[in-house]
Amino acid sequence: MSRPAGRPWSFLFALWVGAGLLIFLTWWHVFSLVSESYAREQALAERDLANITRLSQEHVTRTLGHIEQVIQFVQSRYLERADRLDLKSLVAQNVRDAAIFTQVRVMNAQGLTVLSDPPMTASQDVSGLDYFKIHAGRNVPTLYISQPQADRAGGLWSLHLSRRLSAPDGSFAGVIVVSIDPAYFTRFYAELKLGQQGLIALYGLDGVARARKVGRQEAFGAQALTSQLFTRLANAEISGAYINRSVVDSVERLYHYRKIPAYPLVVIAGLDTQDVFVNHWRTRHALWLQAALVSLLLLALAAVLHRHLRLIQRKIAASQSAQLLTQERTEQLNAIFALSPDGFISFDLAHRVNYVSPAFGRMFALSLTSLKGMDETAFSAWLAARCITAPTFSGIAHLRAKITPTQPDVHEIIEISNEGKRILQVGLRCSESRIVSQILYFRDVTAETEVDQMKSEFLSTAAHELRTPMASILGFAEVLLTQELDVQTQQEFLNIIYEQSKLMANILDELLNLARIEARRSKDFNYTQVNLQTLLSDIVKAFKRPTGREAAQLLLPASPLCVTADAGKLQQAIVNVLSNAYKYSPAGGPVVIELAVKTEAAQAPRAEILISDQGIGMTPAQLSRVCERFYRADTSGKIPGTGLGMSIVKEIIELHRGDLSIVSTPGQGTRVSLSLPMS
Repeated sequence: MSRPAGRPWSFLFALWVGAGLLIFLTWWHVFSLVSESYAREQALAERDLANITRLSQEHVTRTLGHIEQVIQFVQSRYLERADRLDLKSLVAQNVRDAAIFTQVRVMNAQGLTVLSDPPMTASQDVSGLDYFKIHAGRNVPTLYISQPQADRAGGLWSLHLSRRLSAPDGSFAGVIVVSIDPAYFTRFYAELKLGQQGLIALYGLDGVARARKVGRQEAFGAQALTSQLFTRLANAEISGAYINRSVVDSVERLYHYRKIPAYPLVVIAGLDTQDVFVNHWRTRHALWLQAALVSLLLLALAAVLHRHLRLIQRKIAASQSAQLLTQERTEQLNAIFALSPDGFISFDLAHRVNYVSPAFGRMFALSLTSLKGMDETAFSAWLAARCITAPTFSGIAHLRAKITPTQPDVHEIIEISNEGKRILQVGLRCSESRIVSQILYFRDVTAETEVDQMKSEFLSTAAHELRTPMASILGFAEVLLTQELDVQTQQEFLNIIYEQSKLMANILDELLNLARIEARRSKDFNYTQVNLQTLLSDIVKAFKRPTGREAAQLLLPASPLCVTADAGKLQQAIVNVLSNAYKYSPAGGPVVIELAVKTEAAQAPRAEILISDQGIGMTPAQLSRVCERFYRADTSGKIPGTGLGMSIVKEIIELHRGDLSIVSTPGQGTRVSLSLPMS
């Protein structure tokens, strides 16, 4: 039931809209403050991390530059003095810083260590190591920085930085390797306060950490190639900040990174988001609590005002509810009667017409007011006069006399004329209400009656068609069983029985095909792209034509024509038409199959299959019935067939959204057109 319109409901709506708007503005302001707090904390952390990575970048660059100078110095001296070079003296000459370099070595072209500081007890063969092979294979112009390697004996980690040693003629003369402790880089940041999960690391572009420090823990050789860091570097983003969960230890951090210029290294620093946003979360919780308290206060005030206004509204609604209920029930009944396809006539307590439904007016083509006030006797006579066949309507009193406690409603069938013959079921139902004494209802059962009649006619025709071959089979079988016949006569009778049995089987098969197509309505069709040129060529090749007849002539366009169809069902329809073309042209003559594009105004082009013969043809009367089941244009019995072929063709083509048309002239032949939508 709809609520009555009035000012209190409008004010209630405005009250809650206002309260909702204030709550929305409160939370919108809080979320704005929370977003600003988040952005501020992130910006401060990014600034600090950017400074740290800039400092780390400069430190790494200076360290590698110093290593480059040492390698260049050793290279120039080694080319002058060879194995007479004293590497230990480099420390005294301030060329090499012993605090940074753990070892300096020179390998010859065969990979054997020829110089080392500190000295080695035996010459070592490093020809199988990466930092030797990469220089021996080609002239690498840059400093090669190996992955961290742990000493097998002491477990100490080392980074090997190497360059190619070239002879004066440019040939490969060996490798100079400088080894450093990777902890040298992590110790540089010992004084930085990054928290227990804070990170600073030096990674190679291969994704392996040369040095990595989380809190106070140092680690070397961690693999992080799947990290977002290397995705960004691959996209030429050489510096930047982002938030992500670490692929190494699964800690979510705010990161800032910088690519080291001229070296395949990147320095990255990160802060645990728990530390970065700790102040933000405190601020957020405080703001949310304040917003929740304000929202509760606004809701409480709105609820008090709402309750007061509801008391006023109930007093107003009480005086209008009965009127609204009656109005709604009337509207519902009017809608039901207006939309119902069945007609209704209601009678008052004096058995006079007091309501005529719109459907009844349409059934009898009259205005709804023309019958109002008519008593049941006059109405019964009026209805009986409109019946076109006997028996006519028996009358309301006659129907009412048939009502019993076990049979509360009764009905009968009448026929009237309104836009053709219509069959109505008339029923009566008595009422004990204070307004309606009885209701007469009318249901149009024309379609159901016609369907039942069609079913009966079909069964009768099918039984007749099957009875003819069955009679032949029974007759000749009885002769074979009861009489002594020569072998030739027996063979002749058996051939007749066989042919009649095949005819019955064909009738049953085509009946089943037709029933299956009608029942499934293309649900079992397998639609694919079908090339009509290929399909027609295959049909002509496989078709078993009568003895002495030429194959059908194919007239096909050069361009392929395709349709969306069930190839098997479409082939069945075409073969049925082609078979008729041969059967109904017993005197011979060419059978032609033509494929063309059919174009008509305001319609999309369609593919058209034309099958023509020069046979007996059909009269207009025969042509109008050619698609009826069991109908055969030839009544002589000389041409075999079931009379179902064209019915199947029509069903298949229509389920493909196609059209079937036939043009025929007696004595001149027939042309069948199958048109289908093109793909």
